[in-house]
Amino acid sequence: MHEDPQDMFREMDKIFAHLVTRMTRDFTDTEPLAFGYHMVIQHGGDPSQVPDSKDTRRRASSEPVAEVHHIGEEVKVITELPGATIDAIELEILGSTLSINADGGNLRYHTTTVLPPVNPDSMQTSFKNGVLELTFRILPGKS
Repeated sequence: MHEDPQDMFREMDKIFAHLVTRMTRDFTDTEPLAFGYHMVIQHGGDPSQVPDSKDTRRRASSEPVAEVHHIGEEVKVITELPGATIDAIELEILGSTLSINADGGNLRYHTTTVLPPVNPDSMQTSFKNGVLELTFRILPGKS
C-alpha cells in the first residue's frame, strides 16, 4: 500500500501521461483512415447505402466525403468543409464527375464524386456553418 493516499493518484497521472504520449505519437505518424459511402434515397423513400469503392483507400483528413442524395426530381450533394469560406470554394463538373476544392485556412480540401444525369446549369449552392450543399435538377426522363 501507499503511505500517502495521494501517491496512488500521482502514479495514475504518470501512467496516463505516458499513454497519451504514446497514442499521440502512434496515431499522428500516419494518415487517418476514412471510408466513403454514397447515401441514395430513391422515390420510395428507402435509403440504400452504396460503398464507394474509390473512397476505401487511405484518405487525408482534408479529403471530405461528399454525400449524394436523390430526392424526387433533384440531386443534393452535401459535404463538410470546416473553416472554408464560400469565396474559397471551387466547383468543377467534368462529364459526370463533380470536383470540389476549398481552402479552409490551415487545410486545403479536395474531393470528387460521381453525379447521376443532372443539368449542371441548374446548380444551386448553399454554404452555412462549414457545410456545402449543392442542388441539381435531374435531366428530363432520367429520374
